[in-house]
Amino acid sequence: MQFFKAIVNLPKTLKKEHDGIRAFWKNTRKIHQVEGLAGLTRAVFRTFRTIKRNINPDRDTYNDNGVIDKLAAFKISFPPRAGDRQQYFQQLFRQTRKEQDESVPISNYCLELKPDDPKIIAFYLPQFHPFPENDSWWGKGFTEWTNVSKAVPQFIDHYQPRLPGELGFYDLRLREVQERQIQLAKQYGIYGFCYHHYWFNGRRLMEKPADRAINGEMRFPFCLCWANENWTRRWDGAEHEVLISQEHSPDDDIAFIEDIIPALSNEYYIRVDGKPLLIVYRVNLLPDAAATAQRWRQYCRKRGLGEIYLMAAQAHGITDPRQYGFDAAVEFPPHKSYAPGLNNIVDIVNPHFKGRIFDYSYLAEDSATIREEDYPLYRTVIPSWDNEARRPGRGHIYHNARPALYQKWLTNTCRHIKDIPANSENYLFVNAWNEWAEGAYIEPDRKFGYACLQATANAILTTRTLAEKEPLVSIVIPAYNHGQYIYDALLSVADQTYKKFEVIIINDGSTDNTAPEIRRFMEDHPHISINFINQKNLGTRQTIHNAVQKAKGTFIALLNSDDIYEPERLEKLISAMRDNNSCFAFSDITFIQEEKDLKEPESETEDYIKRIRSKLNGLKNHQNIIYALLDFNVTVSSGNFIFARWIYDQLQGFSELSLVHDWDFILEATFLTRPVFVDTRLYKYRIHPTNTYRRLKDQAAIETEAVLSKFLAKYKTNFTLCDSQFDQAEFNSFINSRGYNKYLIIPHEIHRKKK
Repeated sequence: MQFFKAIVNLPKTLKKEHDGIRAFWKNTRKIHQVEGLAGLTRAVFRTFRTIKRNINPDRDTYNDNGVIDKLAAFKISFPPRAGDRQQYFQQLFRQTRKEQDESVPISNYCLELKPDDPKIIAFYLPQFHPFPENDSWWGKGFTEWTNVSKAVPQFIDHYQPRLPGELGFYDLRLREVQERQIQLAKQYGIYGFCYHHYWFNGRRLMEKPADRAINGEMRFPFCLCWANENWTRRWDGAEHEVLISQEHSPDDDIAFIEDIIPALSNEYYIRVDGKPLLIVYRVNLLPDAAATAQRWRQYCRKRGLGEIYLMAAQAHGITDPRQYGFDAAVEFPPHKSYAPGLNNIVDIVNPHFKGRIFDYSYLAEDSATIREEDYPLYRTVIPSWDNEARRPGRGHIYHNARPALYQKWLTNTCRHIKDIPANSENYLFVNAWNEWAEGAYIEPDRKFGYACLQATANAILTTRTLAEKEPLVSIVIPAYNHGQYIYDALLSVADQTYKKFEVIIINDGSTDNTAPEIRRFMEDHPHISINFINQKNLGTRQTIHNAVQKAKGTFIALLNSDDIYEPERLEKLISAMRDNNSCFAFSDITFIQEEKDLKEPESETEDYIKRIRSKLNGLKNHQNIIYALLDFNVTVSSGNFIFARWIYDQLQGFSELSLVHDWDFILEATFLTRPVFVDTRLYKYRIHPTNTYRRLKDQAAIETEAVLSKFLAKYKTNFTLCDSQFDQAEFNSFINSRGYNKYLIIPHEIHRKKK
């Protein structure tokens, strides 16, 4: 009876709540778009199952402010079911493994920033070493790790605790730790750190990391963000208890700016148009912010420093910086960020949970459309957010945060700022390098490894690649005994509507008239830039590698010496990559049948073509291109590839597989970028007696197993697969339907084998 009474009263109960009916329907619409009808059905059943278990209309529940909590009905109020308990404990035990199946290893590639690259500045928290004040307030030896290590999951699939990877539970009193942080930052393309600066009326806290930077020991770009609010016991809920206060006054203004002059004068200090950059976290706490800004500017001029650039963080209701006398604002997400709530969707385990759960994937997807402001605004991206460690049972959690989505958000933002003339330095921020207790960090951790750092590098390289208005394309042609076809292949290159290209063609020890035909073409078309090289026979893989080493282009486009480009191929593929933030593309194909002297029956070739055509036609029906690529090598040939040079460099070229190296290459590339398929026949693929698919079928089967085993052993680290639409159950079903489950490595089976 109570249940039916609750259902009748449910609309009235939720009418005035922000996370009530409107939020519920917003969530269901989004789930339907992302997961389809099956996902929507699961979400609805979860919601009403929660209602059925928990609603008690005869009892009011009060929140922390003494107000009746109308959403209490949606919070689990007793221990979860046995199945939930089992899933919860499995999750906890997975956390104990040093490396998990989502862990991305450290890269051998070192990203060297170029002047026009996005300059990413990561906010840096220095509270990772003990100091007397924290010992007094929180207990001997307290650091940020104290909070981080005690966090527990509040719902099924809640990523807690967040445990560090390579750097461990580090102590910033050790110079070596900070040096290693900077090494990692440089390797993956971070431009500099913005140290949170804790200054209270002349008293500095947690100053060691910033002091090393100010003293010139670190030799790495940096700036300061003044955390100018009172320090309270907000972590344990006693926000009214002030531990150390700010006393903003004209004298305090001068004392502060005088104290940081050594930092502003440092050669590594970050500048905007030559002006040292200073960020204030809560500018609205300054009694007269415009007057404070004026005092700082006058003081810096008097000290011979010149002008300074003042930036206000967009937190706690701050928007337009001009009303405070500041030059610009900087986003500080999740402040000012909207994302749908998930409290009604996830399976909450803690019966006393009072926090808020939001959908991170919404932020990443929404980043494709960035609204401009009429004042200077610097953009900021968060890799994730979860302050459960600081506010146990009351945290604000952005669920579904994955490195792939962070890469998407960061790439969109990087490309956006390239189009803003006012931001000539291409600065943008990441919140943060190491906010571990807020789940906002890109340092390596135990679950994802170096994934967020790799995503950062991928975003920078993608932006660099796609920013060129007319990039040079290096067309690489490995030629072997195709004298009767090579001239037509080269002619199709000459007919391209996209004209900024070079050709590197290597004759791989041909014994026919391939070399004379190439020379004939060069004589007939002297205006085309062709680098022609003769070598002894080394095989396709090594020939491609030798040619790529000679290439100068931003993109590498391969062409088999017996195949043909359609005239608009390069133009359309480059355009498609730009439109999709991709650095890899391939197209639909036309088959050229050459049946002369075939020993096999004609039907075998026809069956092969029909099979490929069927897979190509079905490619567009897959929600994620990974499914199509795993199902079959729909690219057909490496000659159908165009990709950014950095993709090749990071993958260190093609594998040594003799028959399926092209399939292996594009699958490995999906760990760095999402390939785009152009549904137009832009490549003509010739089928004739010497095609490798017609030979060595047993060898092909062996190599196929090797490719699938390698991919599926690490698929959870794949940036293309694990996006906002990824559904583990759907993927498992696909793997089982194809018989690929035998290639999966199940972690608990590995441990059992070791025993």
